[in-house]
Amino acid sequence: MSRVGGQLATAVRHAPDRLHLFYIDAEGVLRCCAQSDTGWSNVALPQADGLPFGTDMHPAGALTTAHQAKGEQLDVFAVDRDGMLRVYLTPGGRAWEADVVPEAIGIPPGASLATGYQSGGAVLDIFVAGRAGEALVFQGTDNGRWQRTHIALDTPLPHGANLATGYQNGGSQLAVFGIDRDGELQALTETADGHWLVEAPAARLSRNVLLPPGAPLATGYPGGVNGGASGSSGGGLTVFTVDVNGRLCAFRRERFGWDVQVLPGAGLHSPGALATGYQNGGRQLLVFVVDADGRLRQYSHEQDGTWSVGIVPNGVGLAPGAALATGYHVKANALDVFVLAEFSAPPIYYTAREGGWTGPYRI
Repeated sequence: MSRVGGQLATAVRHAPDRLHLFYIDAEGVLRCCAQSDTGWSNVALPQADGLPFGTDMHPAGALTTAHQAKGEQLDVFAVDRDGMLRVYLTPGGRAWEADVVPEAIGIPPGASLATGYQSGGAVLDIFVAGRAGEALVFQGTDNGRWQRTHIALDTPLPHGANLATGYQNGGSQLAVFGIDRDGELQALTETADGHWLVEAPAARLSRNVLLPPGAPLATGYPGGVNGGASGSSGGGLTVFTVDVNGRLCAFRRERFGWDVQVLPGAGLHSPGALATGYQNGGRQLLVFVVDADGRLRQYSHEQDGTWSVGIVPNGVGLAPGAALATGYHVKANALDVFVLAEFSAPPIYYTAREGGWTGPYRI
């Protein structure tokens, strides 16, 4: 179950603001649930033509979400068993529609996806690792047009590898990360002229860590995010992943290059999915992962720069390395952590408020 880090996806659909959760069920059908003040409700999605989602390599498929049209349009992306990039969208805030991203074909079925924004949010980039291990970029604008490019790497990524995106230089520079076939982190950073700078942070590290090729990653900002969950980034961008020895590693660009920190507490499942979230008004970064004993761990970045680790209450009996996602209850000022406990059922979730953690709850 830890083969893919993106088996769950969350996003807020506006007007009104409601948290939406997306997952792929055992039959390969994309499902959606929406949160309200009184609970969760199922949202009907159009059934796209062609093959369903999910493959032997990526049993539940992989999902990612993004917004276009200045945040008014919510998009959900997944690669079906035919290798086509499907998009479910809400144009003009209307009912859901299904479509295919032009020229986004021949992608590894069930491949993981990541999204990011350039040009102040006017340009949406979708990233995926292609069959030859290159990074494919599908760039879309609010006018509905898409452009395909690829970024060659000295050491290819496993096809369909997990990817993660984040922003450097105060949130102005988009970067995408993946783990190549040699088990080393690759960083692709947007340049001012619209090109991409490819880096191998491992070449500059003072200590060596071996990573599972193509393993899940997550990004976050130890300095918090300005304005809470939806604000701009604060502090330095950090990339998290679990190494082959079951340790949570944090990669961060320092003044003179990259550095890696091994966080306290071993015994994680490798590879394992991760998710990041924030508490205390967006000021405190949290990292979640299900360890080898099936416990939902919470890593908290403290004010003095250290990390503390604990177990989310009642977060036991879970599948090691299970897929995770985080979301925010818009009106309740609460952080939700979703866990794909089993493929044939909707995710369960835990909720953190000022009084602490509650759950698990079933949707």
